[in-house]
Amino acid sequence: MQTPVGEFMSEREINFKSLEIEIDSAIERAEVTRILHGRGGTYPGLEEVNIDLYPPAIFVSQFKDEDISDLRSFLIVKYSTRNTVIFQERFNRENSLTKFGNDLPNPHSVKEHSAKYLVNLASNQNTGLFLDMREKRAELIENCRGLDILNLFSYTCSLSVAAMLGGANKVVNIDQKKSFLNIGRENHRLNGIEGSVIYKNWDVLKSHNQIGRLGPFDLIICDPPSNQGKSFYYKKDYAKIIKKLGGYLKPEGQFMACLNSPFESTQFLKDLFLSDEREWEFLREEFSAEAFREKDKAQGLKICTFKLL
Repeated sequence: MQTPVGEFMSEREINFKSLEIEIDSAIERAEVTRILHGRGGTYPGLEEVNIDLYPPAIFVSQFKDEDISDLRSFLIVKYSTRNTVIFQERFNRENSLTKFGNDLPNPHSVKEHSAKYLVNLASNQNTGLFLDMREKRAELIENCRGLDILNLFSYTCSLSVAAMLGGANKVVNIDQKKSFLNIGRENHRLNGIEGSVIYKNWDVLKSHNQIGRLGPFDLIICDPPSNQGKSFYYKKDYAKIIKKLGGYLKPEGQFMACLNSPFESTQFLKDLFLSDEREWEFLREEFSAEAFREKDKAQGLKICTFKLL
């Protein structure tokens, strides 16, 4: 008896067919995007792999030392002649990189919505742009006219760029790393944004008084790493940020609290504001960008927005 062809096809091989369609569609759109979010658990056989497009590069991050030689061969054969294909091994200390195909642009900028951002795919760390905030950047472009904004843990200031493109009156960017803020300055220049943007390489908690002198603000954005060593750990320090900086909002100002720990739900953020001495109105909860498909969306990025009453 002849066995149906489909029974010989592994789930991963079936995913390759849809993956090719997804990659080709993303390349045609020519915008930075996540193509495959394997870590969300919705792609059987690829749970430890993410694939992003940073035009013209296909960027593969592998988080566990597993055999993905079939995926590597597929991407190299199919795309390395017209694109760059990069594999990053995130499971070792070096986060080693392997590149196939064309050289990367230098500097390397990518487009998202109406904005451009600098990225660095040759780094063994993060690329310079967190793609799970894609929808939030789009929202800021649409809804920031006339606002004074405080952007905490600003990294390379992509949220500031989006807010300024959306007509914000002022954005204050705070990050401990001067190198990140320098990239942030370049991101603003890349988008033709001048003036009304402030950059301070300060420790958020230790510098709260200095930050307050730059306010008050219509919106505070807080998008911290879960753990930044001695300077910030979300379990013990997030409540301090709300207590010390929440008072720098204007009446009915909003606080956008973000958390990217897989060990907490949005209830963690809600409880922080419930226990604060001020009165807050919960407005909405949001999660990672649409391309970050998750079996459990609470495992990824969580964003809760509150209004000061």
